[in-house]
Amino acid sequence: MTPIQKLTEHLILKEYIPSEDREIYEYGFDILIYTVWSTLALLLIGLVLRQFWNAAIITFGFYTFQSFGGGYHADSHLKCFLTMICGLLAGLSFVFLQEHLVLQLVIVGISAIVLLMIPLTIHPNKSFLEPKRKPLTIRSIIMTLSALVLVILVSIFFDKYLCVCAATFFLAAVSRIAGKMKYSKTKPDRL
Repeated sequence: MTPIQKLTEHLILKEYIPSEDREIYEYGFDILIYTVWSTLALLLIGLVLRQFWNAAIITFGFYTFQSFGGGYHADSHLKCFLTMICGLLAGLSFVFLQEHLVLQLVIVGISAIVLLMIPLTIHPNKSFLEPKRKPLTIRSIIMTLSALVLVILVSIFFDKYLCVCAATFFLAAVSRIAGKMKYSKTKPDRL
């Protein structure tokens, strides 16, 4: 029995959760543990590379874009983590743009256009969200526009972080495009 199964079993025995919801809770605990572990690992990479705040901005900014508008999702935790590491390292390399304000703003602008043109990418296994597509799309657009305003303020007051904001927008746009390409070819799994 895995630790997640033991935890779920304990909560069922204590009658905190109904036994018929076992799989839902085990899945939720698995996602929670993976998310916490992978986030800490990404922040540790930033710390080791002496770019902790840049890594934090990219990680949490990317999570925000994914949460509001979706995008590419890997087929396993390992593939997801490796993809996130590659994305983080690519994003951290954007510091070479520090002296090129116009290029940073162009990257943010083009990426924002992509995010506004593809405001929502729903994973096939979450097809139950289709009836909510319109409000979810509006929510994603509002979040993207809010993030854009935040980036404009960052460029005025904290321009040293503009390069990682550009990286975050860029990575989110790439994820949204990859997700749209991947999911337009697949059909939802039937449970």
